[in-house]
Amino acid sequence: MSVPVNLPHFDGWHLIGAFPDGEPNDIGSWLLVHNGEAMLLEVPEGLSVRDVQEALRRTETTLRFGTASHDHEDHLDLDVWGELVKAFPATRFMHPSSIHGDRLLHVGGEPVWLVKAPKHSLTDVVTVFRGVAMTGDIELGMLESVNDEVPERTRRRSMRRLAEFCDRCDYHVHSIVSAHLNDVRLSVHWPDLFEFQPRAR
Repeated sequence: MSVPVNLPHFDGWHLIGAFPDGEPNDIGSWLLVHNGEAMLLEVPEGLSVRDVQEALRRTETTLRFGTASHDHEDHLDLDVWGELVKAFPATRFMHPSSIHGDRLLHVGGEPVWLVKAPKHSLTDVVTVFRGVAMTGDIELGMLESVNDEVPERTRRRSMRRLAEFCDRCDYHVHSIVSAHLNDVRLSVHWPDLFEFQPRAR
């Protein structure tokens, strides 16, 4: 069951809803929409085929892609994922573990970047669409994570890759939102988000 959420309006970002995994850990699920096409982003427990169908109807779009920020079960529920794959056989569902480097897709002709950057999980992917980045559970401004799933060397490399994304891909990111909807930042200076103090030795 979805929980209503108030977020800034991001052009092309249609929040289907926030799906509880036991507060305060709600996960947002979006349709990224442009020109009659959509990408589903985040597949949490509680999201249903009907929720997605209704969102597609409201936005007058066809579902081209589906993915998640990483494979932790609160972001990618395998039962829901399987139901969606069956319900939308023409849709390309991309498990985050299958994404490598910088992956460029197009939704209705609009670029969508999937940037692989393991930090919180080994499958972390940051999704960038219409100048907004959904950062999943990646902790910003620090090297540390809430778990030890990703080795420090990999976390360092990911923070560098993310900081360099805008220059590398000639793209401007103006805002970010986390998967849990509890970190929303407007008018960001992208490289600053990934600065961190080196750990004292």
